[in-house]
Amino acid sequence: MEKEIAYQISEIAKQSGVSLRTIRFYQQKGLIVPSLRTSGGMSLYSQKDVNRVKLIRRLKDSGMSLNRILDILNADGEEDRKARAEHTLKVLKLEVENAASLIAELERQSRERKEIISMVSQCLNCNIEVCPQECPPRNHLIY
Repeated sequence: MEKEIAYQISEIAKQSGVSLRTIRFYQQKGLIVPSLRTSGGMSLYSQKDVNRVKLIRRLKDSGMSLNRILDILNADGEEDRKARAEHTLKVLKLEVENAASLIAELERQSRERKEIISMVSQCLNCNIEVCPQECPPRNHLIY
């Protein structure tokens, strides 16, 4: 049986592409727990821990909150790998749906703002005292 490699915090940070501060923050939030401790109390990490930090970073980069990521990672308590994977997929699909809804709302807001820009732009050169009856901004927005 091959002995597992143990990494110090600086090594796990380098391999996963995050800072030492981020690793410590993830520890405080319960996202990662060192696999081992030396007799002197120094934290050591396994390759599984490195992979976990990489996953956390990717999920965070995709816009997920740390609470949502913790929900995914807590699926580790599930009894088998398939159940963990199913739980993770369920959460990720929900996140995609939420992102699509947010995009649709932002697009609606953008269209509304463009309409308001158009209306206000018409008022830019309008002389309210002599504005003709047929002028679209007859119900002037800007006085």
